[in-house]
Amino acid sequence: MAENRSVQEQYTAGPQAIGFDYQFLYFMYLALNLKHGDIIGFEVRDDVHIEQSDGTVVLFQGKHSIQKNASGEIKNLTALDSDLWKTISNWVDMVQAESSQSEFLKQHSFVLFTNKNENFNEFVSALNTYKHDQNSSLVIDVLKKLQKGTSDKAIKAYLKNVIGLKVKELKLFLNKLTIETSEDNLIDKIKNRILETARNPAIVEAIFESLYTNMQVAKYLDIKEGNKFELTFQDFNKRFNRCFLPAYKEKSLPRREFPILLPEDLETQTFVKQLIDIGELKSGSQEITEYTRQMLKVINQFAWWGQENLLLPLEIEECDRNAVLIWKNKFKAQYRGIQRQIDAGIAVADLNEDIQNLAIEIIEYLREQDLSILEEKLGIELSNGHFYALSDQLRIGWHMDWENKYS
Repeated sequence: MAENRSVQEQYTAGPQAIGFDYQFLYFMYLALNLKHGDIIGFEVRDDVHIEQSDGTVVLFQGKHSIQKNASGEIKNLTALDSDLWKTISNWVDMVQAESSQSEFLKQHSFVLFTNKNENFNEFVSALNTYKHDQNSSLVIDVLKKLQKGTSDKAIKAYLKNVIGLKVKELKLFLNKLTIETSEDNLIDKIKNRILETARNPAIVEAIFESLYTNMQVAKYLDIKEGNKFELTFQDFNKRFNRCFLPAYKEKSLPRREFPILLPEDLETQTFVKQLIDIGELKSGSQEITEYTRQMLKVINQFAWWGQENLLLPLEIEECDRNAVLIWKNKFKAQYRGIQRQIDAGIAVADLNEDIQNLAIEIIEYLREQDLSILEEKLGIELSNGHFYALSDQLRIGWHMDWENKYS
């Protein structure tokens, strides 16, 4: 069985999928830093590219690894890393395909970004030294040494291709080549960039989730329609500005999605008992789960707003009082006729069927109410959940005699 799993795992796309996600997160980060006149593209000229306002182009290739060393850290980018030299060789092919290689190199830069760590990588060290002193002899010697020292035919061919550039073009190319290692915190970098714009830590997560989702959908739809996924500075602002509205809308309350942990016995909940007793719910109904999710969703949302100081306790209580008042007014009007009959001497037990029908009408009425907080509408789902939460706390009820039945 274990052997079967091993075979199956060879064909899973997990590592490849996370590689695509990694490239997209890098694209997203760069898009947040676009300037007027820039154009950014995903999987157009390269994994990512930016055409800058001066006409120059930066090509980005991303390489992600999940392989770890004995210490549990991502493996280092070695001087003979296959991904490294395959990427560089591909760029060299691109250069060699141009009729004027020097002009092409003047207009293009090349960035390899990876989550692998750089730990005494002989080539990277030589490249950085060359950029500092412009003495190409060391880095060229390192290239030749690596080509001679490897027994890997593919890597040897990649290095041969790179060294095959004429010295003038090779020097230009190396000046335009950047290796970014240890790029493994892209989500944090994106969130920090959002924070610089939003200025409010409490809404960063909501903006990130909205922006990531909407950019992924936009990419899918553009490519599906046969279009390139490219964005100008203006395009980005036009297509995704709504993702940033929580940062600028007065008194805005960001929404978060939290895991819903359902209780083991749903029918022991007070609000469920109340609904079953009036005949609005049947024992074992799937709606019990749905209503519980709605209640827990609003409880989680209000708790988070309070923890992040987006709502003050008095503001939460004001929302509760308003909901209770809506219920109270409907409850009083609904049972006015029943109360007259009770006052005339008719027993409550004899009126139970009528009471149950009226109770169901109360809950149906309240489900149509869209509650507000800080002048914002909660929406029907959260409003329904809020009424369920209040009934679970025995602040409101449906049956005329609910206080005696459940206290």
